[in-house]
Amino acid sequence: MNTRPGFWRVGFLLGMIMVAANVPTPLYALYSARFHFGPAVLTAIFATYVVFLIPSLLFWGQWSDQRGRKPALLIGLAFAVLGSLSFLFAHQVLWLFAGRAAQGLGAGMLSGPATAQLAELDPSRRRAPLVAGLATAGGTAIGPLAGGLLAQYGPEPLRLAYGVSLAGLALAGLLLAGVADTRLHSHAPLQWQPPRIPRAMRRTFWLASGSAFVVWSVTAFFMSLAPTYVMTLLHVSNVALAGGVVFLMLACASVTQLLTRTLSPAQSMPAGLLVIFLGVAGLLVSVPDHSLTLLLASTVIAGIGQGMAFLGSMTAVTQAAPASLKAQVVSSFYVVIYCGVGLPVVGIGLLAQHVGLYDAMLSYTILIGILTLGLVSGLRLRRFGAQAADS
Repeated sequence: MNTRPGFWRVGFLLGMIMVAANVPTPLYALYSARFHFGPAVLTAIFATYVVFLIPSLLFWGQWSDQRGRKPALLIGLAFAVLGSLSFLFAHQVLWLFAGRAAQGLGAGMLSGPATAQLAELDPSRRRAPLVAGLATAGGTAIGPLAGGLLAQYGPEPLRLAYGVSLAGLALAGLLLAGVADTRLHSHAPLQWQPPRIPRAMRRTFWLASGSAFVVWSVTAFFMSLAPTYVMTLLHVSNVALAGGVVFLMLACASVTQLLTRTLSPAQSMPAGLLVIFLGVAGLLVSVPDHSLTLLLASTVIAGIGQGMAFLGSMTAVTQAAPASLKAQVVSSFYVVIYCGVGLPVVGIGLLAQHVGLYDAMLSYTILIGILTLGLVSGLRLRRFGAQAADS
């Protein structure tokens, strides 16, 4: 059976979910002015996405292993559409919370099953991690760029971007209609259990997941801080530029994934972690200097590190996961990623209220340095072996 069309359609769907979920990133400053809320509410809106996403990941990964991939993809797509509609028609701040909750549920339902289906449609086992990584990082990059450009230069700055993302989601749904499921549907009662990582791949899983935690923590750090930094500290009011800084980092990550795809996880993860730490340190230096040039250079460096480490961690996990637990293992991997997305940013926001933003950033940089050293040491001591036994 020719699986190539189905493979690329699932990859497009995963990318569009990430685009739709990240369109609001550069628009929060506009929402803050319109609905009159401050940093605490913004932090809560940001956290809502992760709070709803993580339980969704844990449940729907196992669900799709037993009930099939395609139903989970369709339900996740429906929630993504609902989330974009909530933003499109938002007339008070509660609609933003509802939109982020729906987007979190949709991304959680879809991320693990879609990545597992990509692996099942890819006999080579090399193309799926790359496409999943590009869809995740690329979609997360395109969303803020599209949101910023359409808000800055198009009509209806808080509506047009969501109309465009809804059109993309509709196209993804039409393409998905022709994709066959890659899992047999079981009619037995659903056997849900706490997330289980097979013993044979636990060291690989935790080192790879720890690396992904660090790089997506830094990604969220840039995504939440860079637009605000550009628009307030540097006195730049262009929303497109604010979204462009986020795009720059993840575009560099996507290009780096393509250029380093032949490296093994044991090579790409430690190198990527060290490079991304340099990017964080550069951002820290750029703040007191109010230097846009240093900010952009640090963003590029962080993007290169993100691309190397994330592709390596995704490859290690998807290749080691046994077939019968693939979506569950990949979903657990995404849980660690989104803990990295949510927890440090919320922590920085809370700490900044007591010690100031710069000191909070300094504390975060020290923490990332400690985690990086620990993970690089662990990666140097461990080899990533063959696929785990199906246990």
